[in-house]
Amino acid sequence: MLFAALAASLILQDQPAPELIETDAADALDAPQAELPPPTDAPTLTARIDGQWAAYGELAAQLAARQARERFLAELILPVIARSDLDDGAQGEILRDTRDTVEAVETDNTGWARRQIDPESFVILYTEQPRLARQLLRLAERDDANEAPILAALEPVALAGLIEGPEFARRIDAFRVANDHPQRYGTADTCLNGQTNPGPIEDQATLDERRQALGLPIMAEAWTAERLAVSCEVTETAVEDAN
Repeated sequence: MLFAALAASLILQDQPAPELIETDAADALDAPQAELPPPTDAPTLTARIDGQWAAYGELAAQLAARQARERFLAELILPVIARSDLDDGAQGEILRDTRDTVEAVETDNTGWARRQIDPESFVILYTEQPRLARQLLRLAERDDANEAPILAALEPVALAGLIEGPEFARRIDAFRVANDHPQRYGTADTCLNGQTNPGPIEDQATLDERRQALGLPIMAEAWTAERLAVSCEVTETAVEDAN
């Protein structure tokens, strides 16, 4: 198991950062400036570079150092346990003996990434440095316990149109239903007395407004009589079809 995790860690370090589903709406944030030609003078462009460096240079450096630490550790272990001339049982013993070190490094990095994802300011980071934001998400999402704060930080990102709104709605609703909380957007199917039902929903008075803000149809259009008539089992939980 640890060998697979190490291999995956090494491979992922060589890949471009995975992207959340982006939308054309991300470009809409720049729409007021899109009609203007981009600046071409050195002072303006230099000022922009300096501003981004001041805002995110240290964060980028810390992230790179932490990723390098994980990569270095994987590169130390993988070539050794991949050898064909090891003594019987040596591979397993090496993995057991290094497990605590690997887990300590990964846990520390995961916790650090989570602390960088602030619900109030993450949308700014995602707007200005989306690649950096996605790399932080990739680390933080390794621990399922981080899902609640991650979702809180991603909601403004989704509302800004920087990621796919309906997909985010389904993700947060599935999480809330699984944790016995009212849904935010009413996308998840729950079961009530053998019939499909949206179940409890947070602040129903503004539900349609919230749904439309993420590109979802209003509840009356999504929850048709046919959908409500579908029988189900009590343990069944699903989410609104992406289509």
